[in-house]
Amino acid sequence: MEISRVFRPNRRVSLGIKRKNEKGEEVVSYYPSRIELVREEEFWVAAPQEKGVLVPIGVGEKLSVYILGEKEIFHFEGEAKSRLKKENMAFLILNLPREVEREQRRNYVRIDVVQPLLIKKDGKSFFGYTKNLSGGGMLASFSGERVFLEVGEEIVFSLSLPDINIIGKAEVARKDDPYSYAFQFVEITDQDREEIIRYIFKQQIELRKKGLLLHENNQSYGGR
Repeated sequence: MEISRVFRPNRRVSLGIKRKNEKGEEVVSYYPSRIELVREEEFWVAAPQEKGVLVPIGVGEKLSVYILGEKEIFHFEGEAKSRLKKENMAFLILNLPREVEREQRRNYVRIDVVQPLLIKKDGKSFFGYTKNLSGGGMLASFSGERVFLEVGEEIVFSLSLPDINIIGKAEVARKDDPYSYAFQFVEITDQDREEIIRYIFKQQIELRKKGLLLHENNQSYGGR
């Protein structure tokens, strides 16, 4: 695979930037972006924002770049080559790397995560929390509240993620005990599914930086 095939317009990107927190400790903060333009030796990404304000990134500042492909996650260490404003858009320009690391991306990567969940059955609402989550479904516990569900039964759910509330329908795929059920999503929008995958992608990066998630099937790709 030529490295130029990794870099395609509209691919989602996560930019890791080292910053000092209030205690003076150096931490890496990640900001979502996307590839806007690819040229022979460089590529442009949308300048990341936080709460509607451009994140200050200086020319020459080191960046940890993750690119979400269709079946892979690509990573390399780079730096901001230049900044540019065009019409109402702000861009960061980076050099195309000579080599990237590739990690196989499963169709629906599953991670352990606790997020608030509400389900509805027969007009009644039950509150619980996810135990793990993927783009295809979730395992949930109802905190000691006994819920009577059968495998194959459909429920309406409302899942709370940090930046979005996702509402859809899910089918009971497995019953672990009277308080825990595995659900498969059967009716959510493509946009909501992508939001879940984006959230999981961000969590993977954070876990990997903390050494809590191992790289799988890493390969290097180079050449342009």
